[in-house]
Amino acid sequence: VLANVTLTDQNILEVGCGRGAGAAWCVRTYAPRSYIGIDSSRDAINLCEQSYSTTPRLSFMVADPETYSSFQNESMDVALSIETTNTFDEIVVVKEFVDEITRVLSPNGYFLWCGLCNVDGSSVLIDYLTANNAFIIQEKVNITRNVLHALDIQSNSRTDFVDRYIQPADREYCGLLTGLPGTQLYDNMQQGRAEYWRVVFRKNITTITPLI
Repeated sequence: VLANVTLTDQNILEVGCGRGAGAAWCVRTYAPRSYIGIDSSRDAINLCEQSYSTTPRLSFMVADPETYSSFQNESMDVALSIETTNTFDEIVVVKEFVDEITRVLSPNGYFLWCGLCNVDGSSVLIDYLTANNAFIIQEKVNITRNVLHALDIQSNSRTDFVDRYIQPADREYCGLLTGLPGTQLYDNMQQGRAEYWRVVFRKNITTITPLI
């Protein structure tokens, strides 16, 4: 997802940070100036804070309508969002999100995204970002084969986890979420009914940043 974008000594915002493991890895590996992870789940943020409270330069916030307004204009160098397709399936939500990301990103800042798309590589978010001229696609790559390979590698450990820790009534649902072979998610990608893409967007320097 990071492609060739440099995170070192940059201010990073991750939208949909989940349990925070990816954020912590990025901080340890690339030493950004700051890294803020936000997520709509209070439970997820609580877990992040418990697990990574001693990690320098890393902080977490609950994502709500007031969260973005706390960030100054052009204060972030890179924003990234991984597997948040379902969050951005309505145009109203997409518009609000793009307006705020455009505002907080510095000139020539990057928005890095990956997730499930239609078979032509389109999605509501990708289409809106490119149609309104706020961002330029610098790189767009179909990584479906990579994702399927990773799911194959992790299949045994994920199956074991589900069998050990998940109640029988919830195992089918959790198996779908983890993308185990044989689930609808896995089969859709394997049989070409869905694709997984990563996209590097760069902020269009002609974009006028909205003031708040």
